[in-house]
Amino acid sequence: MEECSYEDALAKSDTSAQLAQVQEDDIAVLHYTSGSSGVLKAAMQTVGNRLSILHKVIYRAKLNPDHPETMVHVGPITHASGMSIMPLLTQGHKHVILSRFDVDNFLGTVESEQAQQTYLVPTMINRILAHENRHKYDISSLRQIRYGAAPISAARLKEAIEFFGPILNQGYGAGEVNHSVCMLSEADHASAINGNPDLLNSCGRPLFETEVKIIDENGNPQPVGVRGEMVIRGKDVMKGYWNAPALTEKVLINGYYHTGDIAYSDEEGYLFIVDRKKDMIVSGGFNIYPNEVENTLYNHQAVFEACVVGAPDPDLGEVVKAVVVLKDGSNVSESKLIDHCTKELGKFKKPDSIDFVASLPKNNAGKIQRRDVRATYWKDEDRQI
Repeated sequence: MEECSYEDALAKSDTSAQLAQVQEDDIAVLHYTSGSSGVLKAAMQTVGNRLSILHKVIYRAKLNPDHPETMVHVGPITHASGMSIMPLLTQGHKHVILSRFDVDNFLGTVESEQAQQTYLVPTMINRILAHENRHKYDISSLRQIRYGAAPISAARLKEAIEFFGPILNQGYGAGEVNHSVCMLSEADHASAINGNPDLLNSCGRPLFETEVKIIDENGNPQPVGVRGEMVIRGKDVMKGYWNAPALTEKVLINGYYHTGDIAYSDEEGYLFIVDRKKDMIVSGGFNIYPNEVENTLYNHQAVFEACVVGAPDPDLGEVVKAVVVLKDGSNVSESKLIDHCTKELGKFKKPDSIDFVASLPKNNAGKIQRRDVRATYWKDEDRQI
């Protein structure tokens, strides 16, 4: 096959428009995702799914075709950041796509482009907040920072709001539901800072036509405040996994996509994700959610990043293992960090031990890979749970 550059191929292409007749149920994109499971699969996203993305991004980003704006992308455009490309283009907005994330390059680009929008994952927010030169850039043009794709602690969000201002907007979604189906708005973040701090632990409320429920193991809706699995139904939900009917049947049940996320709702409809169903640690008969322990670790001023997993134990089955990256120049002992967790969580949820590392494994989107961390402690075990 003859090789040619993208520019040459573009120059030789037909410039006449060819409009295909499509229906909303037609497959538009095969979106490959492994989620947190590590099993690569292709979500069949339909034309209708993609139209739903247009509606939600235009609403969430408050787009106005009469006031063109610039969005800076630093994550893979096949990921959440890229889902904003088409909606912004339909409204006449501009995209600046960076090849990789570097704090100075990113902040410098926002300044030079006078960008109004961007999308960040929590790892990027962490690195910006830890960067010693972050204050030398003028990023006052930013009016919205959308973020998501991985958990972020309330403590880190408070730091982010102090640095960026009240412009953060969180979305919750997955490749199987195309984009964000829940939103924690800028006003919600402001409310959290001004007297309602629990909201920083929420992923927001469902957006328009999307139906989100919390159910028990028998599929019954859970009352307010009671934990269960989050399921989603609406125009966002994929058609299924390409050539994988068995996998599809496991997650699409009676029209609902089963996320595998354990969550609960409050009286105002805000949703709070506790953890992934399969990440739950069972230690001596007690159920422990890693995110709860990680959030407590992030409340300590010395902690930069943390990942909590279950490690094998002959007596209790598994125990809580924390793996921590400290901030540059910070120092704290294992015993003091465990004491910190004990005071906030109690004895049965505290880490049994803590390993300090230079970095944690992440995927291309910057999400910490919990399964890789866990595998380190289970590789020599006959059982894996």
